[in-house]
Amino acid sequence: MTDLFAAPATLPRPALHLGQAVHVNARTAWLPATVISIAHTRIGIAYAAELPVSIPLADAVVPWVVRPADGVRLRPVHALCSGDDLVAADGSTVTVATAWQGRDRWWVISFIDGQRAVVPPNTIVRLTDPTPQVSVNGIPL
Repeated sequence: MTDLFAAPATLPRPALHLGQAVHVNARTAWLPATVISIAHTRIGIAYAAELPVSIPLADAVVPWVVRPADGVRLRPVHALCSGDDLVAADGSTVTVATAWQGRDRWWVISFIDGQRAVVPPNTIVRLTDPTPQVSVNGIPL
C-alpha cells in the first residue's frame, strides 16, 4: 500500500526560504501556505486565505510536514482522473490508474504499478503540475 502522506525519516529536509509557497500536510490534506519563519524544530507558516477543509491549524509546524509547492498542484481526491501523477510525501511520483469511493465513503486509489492507497473522503493530494510557470524578467507572476 502506498503512503501518500508519511515521509520517511531519512529524507533530507527541503531547503526553504522566507516567502516561499509550500504545501503543509494537515492529517490527510495538503494545504497551501507560505513560509514566514524558519527555526531548527519549527517552520512558521501562514495558510492561504480560503482553505478547502476545516481542520484546526497551527501557525508553526514541524519541518517534515512541509514540502515546496513548486511544480505541484493540489486536488481533492474525488477529482482524481486516470493518468494523474501523484507526488507522495517522499517525493516519488505514482500514476493513478483509477479511483473510486467505497461503501464506507473512503476512497481507493489504484496505481498503474499495482499498488493501492485507501484515503478518507476529505483527502487533498499533491499532483505534478506540467504547466510551465510564467515569469517576467525572472519574477514569477
